[in-house]
Amino acid sequence: MTPQCLVAYAPRGAGLLAAVVYAVKGNDVYGWWAGYAEGEYLTAFFMLEDFFARYENAFFTTAGGDLYGGFTRNYDAEQPQLDKPVTIDDAIAHELERMQYVFGREWLSFPGDEDAGEEAARYRDAELAMQPVNVRFKRLDKLQKDQPVWVYRSPGLDANIIERLMRDWPLDFRGALEDH
Repeated sequence: MTPQCLVAYAPRGAGLLAAVVYAVKGNDVYGWWAGYAEGEYLTAFFMLEDFFARYENAFFTTAGGDLYGGFTRNYDAEQPQLDKPVTIDDAIAHELERMQYVFGREWLSFPGDEDAGEEAARYRDAELAMQPVNVRFKRLDKLQKDQPVWVYRSPGLDANIIERLMRDWPLDFRGALEDH
């Protein structure tokens, strides 16, 4: 599984709007997101089951970062909360954990990080929007800055996958990817 990512940041607004990392395995898409939703930050692991098949089956997510509790929501269903969690294969869960960890260390700054104070100071000095979860300051130069929302898209990113996620995810970000 080769990870791809998207980072969306509003420098004069909410700050980090969405950070997504995903990889394709067969017809399925597995990944993780963190993002702004109604004044708070949400995270979740997800699976777009049979995304590359003729008919997509489900858009499953975990409750926050709880991989081992299984997928507890299906955003394709009328009532997203599942009665019984869908188990995540151990090998997939370990790969998702690793992918999220590497992506998070490379791209994001969290309150408990060793350099959190330095990151916050850089944001304050630059007078940029800052939240508890931020894009690592040194990574901001990787984002395209020609729109009000600055965006980074990894070279192999499939915009169809991101657009599918945005259609139903709980995050506020619904940006147009073709503008970036």
